[in-house]
Amino acid sequence: MKQVIQTDKRTGIEYVYEYECYWDKEKKQSRYSSRRLVGHIDKETGEVVPNRPTKASPASPSAQRLFCGSAHLLDGLAAQTGLDKDLEGAFPGAAAAILSVAHYLLCEGNSTMARFERWSRTHAHPLGHALSTQRISELFGRVGQDGLEELFRHRAGRAGGEYWFYDTTSISSYSQAMESVRWGKNKDRVPLPQLNLAAVLDAKSGLPVYFKDIAGNINDATMVRSLLADAARMGVGRMRLCMDRGFYSKANIDALMDGHMKFVIGLKTAYAYVAEAIREHADGLRSWQNYDGRAHIFGMRVPHAWEPGRNGPQGAKAAKAAKRAYLHLYYLPGRVAKDEEELAQTLRLLSGELESNNRKEENAALYERYFKRARGGGYACRDDAIEAERERFGNFALLSNDASLSAHDALAVYRGKDMIEKAFGDIKERLDFLTPKVECSETLRGKLCAVFVALILASELRRRMDGAGLYGRYTMQGLFDELGSIERYECEGHRPRVLVVTKKQRELYELLGVQPLTTS
Repeated sequence: MKQVIQTDKRTGIEYVYEYECYWDKEKKQSRYSSRRLVGHIDKETGEVVPNRPTKASPASPSAQRLFCGSAHLLDGLAAQTGLDKDLEGAFPGAAAAILSVAHYLLCEGNSTMARFERWSRTHAHPLGHALSTQRISELFGRVGQDGLEELFRHRAGRAGGEYWFYDTTSISSYSQAMESVRWGKNKDRVPLPQLNLAAVLDAKSGLPVYFKDIAGNINDATMVRSLLADAARMGVGRMRLCMDRGFYSKANIDALMDGHMKFVIGLKTAYAYVAEAIREHADGLRSWQNYDGRAHIFGMRVPHAWEPGRNGPQGAKAAKAAKRAYLHLYYLPGRVAKDEEELAQTLRLLSGELESNNRKEENAALYERYFKRARGGGYACRDDAIEAERERFGNFALLSNDASLSAHDALAVYRGKDMIEKAFGDIKERLDFLTPKVECSETLRGKLCAVFVALILASELRRRMDGAGLYGRYTMQGLFDELGSIERYECEGHRPRVLVVTKKQRELYELLGVQPLTTS
């Protein structure tokens, strides 16, 4: 830059300009490309006096366009299920942030939390502004056990079903810093240490009520006492639980009986008292009076005296008194051929391993059950054990202490349990929690809270999509893609304006029971 002084002949004022120079290769001389007025020279001091600053032009009002269709749907579901109020009651000041993370987990599928900040700049969500990864980690760290229990208390109060489904699943982890990560029986057969996630779902609505992370080396047969203790601490009254046969144990049934809790639980037909009941009632079970034409199954209820396995609260005398329970026995004719084929395949496999001296450790109990050493060497079948197995073909059983349930009512309750399996599928696949990317227990608790909130929304949306018959046309992600294209224009000083909503999008909102967005 070069300064040049020029005099105004009319006023005599000397102005100072700054020129930007460059070398002209053709004319081989310096040229001026632009100039800027710096100021004028004071006649008394000879110093350069800067010009008065020019008035800056007013800043343009900020404006943005956000995708808002999916957020409108999820906000509607949160309001109608009371989730937004429950979150505000449990986590005042953080409810909008947790709900926004839940929106992201649902809409973006398997994306990592590192992309939340970028996503939040282009999508509407309850918080209304972006959060960095560090702020999200701090948010997760602030989610305490007291807040979680308050949330569970609210959700339990909204549950409308008589029965709750209780189950666990394995969550694998690479972290070595979390206390609950242990080696255990991984239900997904992932060769990693794990933690177990226990969850309770309301049988009527299919919405999650409770979750808890448990050490990975604790099996299902010891978990019911923990659930009952948590329920008592949160002020939840008597529960009716439906569980699969993995939860069957003396300790669990005794705990339920002592707490006067109603339950329905699956049983293995190999248990001695179950096998005896099947043999004793085989003819009556297969009577036409016990056939349910809708479920295509035979079923009957048999009274059963449950013998407590420990002293009760009333002392040794009360502990010896049997408690009333019911065996629900079922016979499914179409399953007999399948059971026969599976047994034949198992026996051929075990026999081949024994003859080739290729015994497998995991099959040791089966070798002992079905085979014995022959006198002349080799192995012979235990015909009595195989015959006892055949007697139970096509049969299965449930145990309950609920006198109000018939055999077919108990089966209807138990078969509804697959909704908790779908919920676990959403947690691991849709919400990317098969192997959570967290390194400490505090962050795990916070992310589990966001996953729990997202699962409530996903379960409610799944129920409504199923009721409206939308699964023939859309997957859940396809529905988000269809509605997610709706945009909202926001400009400072003006009311937000929804741009375009198609007829198909309005119909989807109506089918899902949410007020459609309107353009303005």
